[in-house]
Amino acid sequence: MFFQYIKKYVLSAVILGSGCLLISCGSDIRAGRPMVQMVRPTSLPTEPKTTRSAEMVSLESPMRCTVQETQQNIMTVIPFKQEAFKLERAQKSDPLPRYEVTGFSFDGQSAERVFYKLLSEAKIKVVGEGGPFPELAAENITGELSEVMDMIANAADVYYRYNDQQKVLIVSREVSWNLYVPDKREVMIAVLDSLRGSGMHDLIVNWEESVISFIGDKKIEDKVKKLIELFDTEPKLIVFNAQVLRVKPYGAAKEIVWQELVDIFGADRIKFMLKGVMGRALVTDYDINPKSLRNFLNARGSVTQVSEGMFIAANKWRARFDVGRCGYMSMPEAQLSIMAQTELYGERRMNTDITLDSDQGEVTAFSAKSRLGDNIVLIGIPSASFSDSLNGYETVVILTPSVIKLVKEFN
Repeated sequence: MFFQYIKKYVLSAVILGSGCLLISCGSDIRAGRPMVQMVRPTSLPTEPKTTRSAEMVSLESPMRCTVQETQQNIMTVIPFKQEAFKLERAQKSDPLPRYEVTGFSFDGQSAERVFYKLLSEAKIKVVGEGGPFPELAAENITGELSEVMDMIANAADVYYRYNDQQKVLIVSREVSWNLYVPDKREVMIAVLDSLRGSGMHDLIVNWEESVISFIGDKKIEDKVKKLIELFDTEPKLIVFNAQVLRVKPYGAAKEIVWQELVDIFGADRIKFMLKGVMGRALVTDYDINPKSLRNFLNARGSVTQVSEGMFIAANKWRARFDVGRCGYMSMPEAQLSIMAQTELYGERRMNTDITLDSDQGEVTAFSAKSRLGDNIVLIGIPSASFSDSLNGYETVVILTPSVIKLVKEFN
């Protein structure tokens, strides 16, 4: 018998007679399945799809695409409640039966098979979802059932959910999560932008309840927990007001003569200049700002603002701004995304890594040193680098960073 009722229990395990260990191996093993080539009849019409305009409807746009008063100050303090951060699994698991495990061993068996062997005498059915699962080995495990189950699940990077009524245990690599966020607009957008910047895209937001829902594995779970921890230890947010311009030089001119910017404003107004894979990044003081730069460009070409909005990054986290979210989705620039990762140090200094991406891949990237109050301007980027329809145009990006310092409220 593997199971006995217990009053008190101690979890221990021995592998080969020396300590407790679970070894994960062979995680790339896949069940052998015949490959069947599916041939779709060419006479069938293309499957209908949701219209693009409906796909792109966003409740964030009214907040993200309007510059608020808090974004016009280089430093803003906002109170928030730290305890509002909470990460929970959306689907609850019933408590497992109170059994003790004695002398349980397994060798080279996949995680769901280990659970099947462990629970067979309890008449609990095991169902695996989203396999294959890694193989494990251990000897002489002793302890309370739920702790042994957790140990196996952690070693295999899987989750389990028990249904007591049906006597079924479901094992999976991914589960549904709910992240509860403090009821502050800036905090919610910072969390969303930071998660998207880390590669998470299928986020469902309940703005009324301040909840973000998503599906994730152990790596995603750890990533979100680190973000929550960052808000607890370093509650600073970097707000970027972003403008994206499309510029067409007047007459026979093929490009904007940017040296004239230096001549007009003076070299001392440009604090830093660096080359990227394409174009240049300028770090400018307050004199070269979105308004003065627009005046400079209007005198030299036809200027169209294709997007303006804001995105927020947690300190040291990368955030993402999709240009089309604050513009027209029919425009070629809608495919662009601006990625920014900033590390604050001292009172006013910051290092910012900036990447401009398109559907075809990275367009250009920069690493800029600046201070609060400076602007970061990307120039010299031919628009044809991401869209053939924009031959002869130049894309200009203006980023104005500011900082929000979160102060915890105490009841």
